[in-house]
Amino acid sequence: MIDLRSAYRTWLAANVPADWREVCAGDRRAIVALARTWMAELNAGGYAGRGWPIEYGGMGAGLADQIVMIEEETRADAPSIAVFSIGLTHTGSTLIQHGSDEQRRQHLPKILSGDVLWCQGFSEPNAGSDLASLQCRALRDGENYIVNGQKVWSSNADVADWCLLLVRTDPDAPKRKGISYLMLDLRSPGVEVRPLRQMTGSAEFSEIFLEDVVVPIANRIGAEHDGWRVSQTTLQSERGPLFLPSIQRLRSRVGDAIDDLCDSGAAADPLVRQSLAGCYAEIEILGELYGQVLADQMHAGEAGSGAAIIKLCYSEVLNRFTGTVSDALGLFGLQGGPQSPDAAGEMDWFNDHLHSWGMTIGGGTSDIQRNLIGEHVLGLPRDPSVA
Repeated sequence: MIDLRSAYRTWLAANVPADWREVCAGDRRAIVALARTWMAELNAGGYAGRGWPIEYGGMGAGLADQIVMIEEETRADAPSIAVFSIGLTHTGSTLIQHGSDEQRRQHLPKILSGDVLWCQGFSEPNAGSDLASLQCRALRDGENYIVNGQKVWSSNADVADWCLLLVRTDPDAPKRKGISYLMLDLRSPGVEVRPLRQMTGSAEFSEIFLEDVVVPIANRIGAEHDGWRVSQTTLQSERGPLFLPSIQRLRSRVGDAIDDLCDSGAAADPLVRQSLAGCYAEIEILGELYGQVLADQMHAGEAGSGAAIIKLCYSEVLNRFTGTVSDALGLFGLQGGPQSPDAAGEMDWFNDHLHSWGMTIGGGTSDIQRNLIGEHVLGLPRDPSVA
């Protein structure tokens, strides 16, 4: 039997475009176009949907093999398909577990082929951390729902084709009981997507406004009013090896930081060297900790509370590391130094630091992660405000 690592390394060596970073050069539309092309290449090579069951077009790869593939992609400097993460993880896992046969036939192959991008319409202006408080309404009208409301912080909604949408279908039921789970075609009349410009200058998040949008009942996943239970599959799909590429990239950037600090002369300051050494130690500890979480997941079949620990540690370490380097570089860092924008999302250190603050919020704030760790790892009493 051919070793997966060897086979995938050989395939990547033959197929990774040598000039993909220069071709994209920070152009977001070009990055998305490249991701679609690369996704199609992976699918043609038999390497798409690695964790999906074989009967749904995936590889049926276990967690250990998925980790091997991520490691080889990092080694080969392969293009990112992060823009497909909602489709590959959230949509895929949700449809595989809760979707109808027709829904799977309609949507799953188009994700693997790179033809369709998905985004997620969960959070609202007044329903972020307390997601079950969402107020986007869907009223039954024959064989359709009429949807009105607003979603926010939807990643890549401005380039997506479809959206996973949580709506309230029974306003009189307890908040977790009156929610349904829909699939929304973003080309539907009444849908308006407005990109949100962030302090970094990028706009990968968007607001989605819905005014009398018609969604067929056939696009509902699971039973009516059972969307909260279905959504737990979506949220749990974020666990697993998804943080591995980010942590590996963080490790590799320590070398970039040393080069930049030396070039700028900041490395001559012993306090700068001491701060960077502290960050390096934290990053290495994070890598080892994540390895243990993945090992536990392979043994137990789920990430458990380790996911909250990794999310918290990664967000906080990223923020401290980029802050340490950008502060030490000063004006050199504001000018970007040798770090030029490219298709992987690389920016100058200052912008990286600005972006890192978002990581302490998205996917559950650091305070929420601390609550989860306190309650589920340390066994502390549940917060009375949410009991």
